[in-house]
Amino acid sequence: MTAPTTKALYRAMAFMAFGVFWFSVLDAVTKKLTEGYGTWQISATSRIITTSVMLVMVLHQHRSLLVLRSSFIKSHMVRSLLIVATTWTFFECLRYLELADAIAIAFAAPLFITAMSGPILGEHVGWRRWTAVVIGFVGVVVALEPGRHGVSWGALLALIAAITYAAGQLWLRPLAGREQGHNIIFYGTLFSGLIVLGPAIHEWKWPTSAFDWMLFLVQGSCSTLGQMSMVRAFRVGEASLLAPFEYTALIWAGLFGYIFWGDVPTL
Repeated sequence: MTAPTTKALYRAMAFMAFGVFWFSVLDAVTKKLTEGYGTWQISATSRIITTSVMLVMVLHQHRSLLVLRSSFIKSHMVRSLLIVATTWTFFECLRYLELADAIAIAFAAPLFITAMSGPILGEHVGWRRWTAVVIGFVGVVVALEPGRHGVSWGALLALIAAITYAAGQLWLRPLAGREQGHNIIFYGTLFSGLIVLGPAIHEWKWPTSAFDWMLFLVQGSCSTLGQMSMVRAFRVGEASLLAPFEYTALIWAGLFGYIFWGDVPTL
């Protein structure tokens, strides 16, 4: 396998940064939706929209749905289980935590990605990458504030989301090198949507305003854009190289939290 060029690695890092931005928008919209809707419904609606958008994009590009044929159905199903676990725990933690706090705690994910990328993927993790991740993890411990009031239920959910997210990203790395990008997104959203559909129907509540409909649409669209960007990133860049870019989400989380909820992060 030919080593990627410096230009290709920079492009992978740019795609990763864009992906983190779109997922940060998704997180902010999701936090707003949790004020009036259940977590399962929010998860299911996001996947319905994302799957629909992907079908339209595939038809527009290829004029046929036959390109969605895949030889990695089992891998897609395993990844979908990890997606559901990550989505539910993180969406649920947004009910209890400020957006910046939830994102900061979830930043444990790059630590898990870097730590596991060696034994699982056989990647070389140099001291520079370890240094970047360890500094970020110190921030996670500060955000948890375990000595002040113990680890809250919301913080625990955010940590679980970090672990399952890291596992999903590691599962994506080898898959991204063999599978078509539109298949990765399509099957990931389709299978995870089917998993959450039952609980979602049980707690379903129809949106009561055009604004809520718009929020659901924006959430699904951002999910599509974020996944497309990250698939492009992981097609070239190593997991341990791209993981530290997750920390750029704290900038967006602090900004969105302040603009929409007036949250001011503590020192």
